[in-house]
Amino acid sequence: MPVIQNEPNKIAATKRYKKRSMSAEVWRNFKKSKGAMLGIIILSIVLSACIVGEFIYDYNEDIVKQNFEERLQKPSWMHPFGTDQYGRDIFARILYGGRYSFSVGVVAMIISFLIGSTLGIVAGYYGGVIENIIMRITDVFASIPSVLLAIAITAAFGQSLLVLMFAVGLVAVPAFCRVARAAVLTVVGQEYVEAAHAAGAKNWQILTRHIVPNSMAPIIVLCTLRVAQSIITASGLSFLGLGVPTPSPEWGGMLSDGRGYIRDYSYMTMFPGLAIVITVLAINLIGDGLRDAMDPKLKR
Repeated sequence: MPVIQNEPNKIAATKRYKKRSMSAEVWRNFKKSKGAMLGIIILSIVLSACIVGEFIYDYNEDIVKQNFEERLQKPSWMHPFGTDQYGRDIFARILYGGRYSFSVGVVAMIISFLIGSTLGIVAGYYGGVIENIIMRITDVFASIPSVLLAIAITAAFGQSLLVLMFAVGLVAVPAFCRVARAAVLTVVGQEYVEAAHAAGAKNWQILTRHIVPNSMAPIIVLCTLRVAQSIITASGLSFLGLGVPTPSPEWGGMLSDGRGYIRDYSYMTMFPGLAIVITVLAINLIGDGLRDAMDPKLKR
């Protein structure tokens, strides 16, 4: 009798499990990762602080205007992170500069995702001569150091925020192309793809309905991790003077401004450096958790 009474509960639980969508299953596995949830909390705090700083501080008065009477002041209640060599509040500049770092990271990722994933999907699906041409061009770009390629692009097209986004995005195209091609090759030989071919489906229908949806998991994970790498690359270019034009604040540019004062006023480089480290760490934690959640082999 107890077995019969518990049978409806088992059937209901089975139905609930079957009705669970793929996104719900990924979120359920994602929530199990303590590191990923910690990354979300940290990133939410950083983003919220940058958004609030947009309304608290005035760009012309607090971010750009020089005040030599308050230059090189150490951290205090008035200036939590101190002031730089021009008397500008470092805390305000870090909060305001976060929008540049996040914008470059996200936009550069979108550029590399659109170009690289498209080329990789086409190469993996069609193969043959098309694949050879695309992958050999990708190998040429991949053989060039990413920072050197980004420096060459910014030097050729000038120093601006849009050029910085394009340069940082272009250097990641080979990585997206290779990951997308590998993901497509694991899907293109599946039975449901062959059945779609046998049913007379066109190539664009097979790509949009079968190939792309079932090969997006590793690409989505790469997108998350690439945002963090783009922030680091953009900061490196700004440190070299090829990023966001001065006096606009950017975390890498602030590191460059403070390197001459690192002995006596180390806070000028410490706080922008911590902003980069904390942000990149949070995004990497999220990316690792997303990778574990979307990989069937790592499900618990």
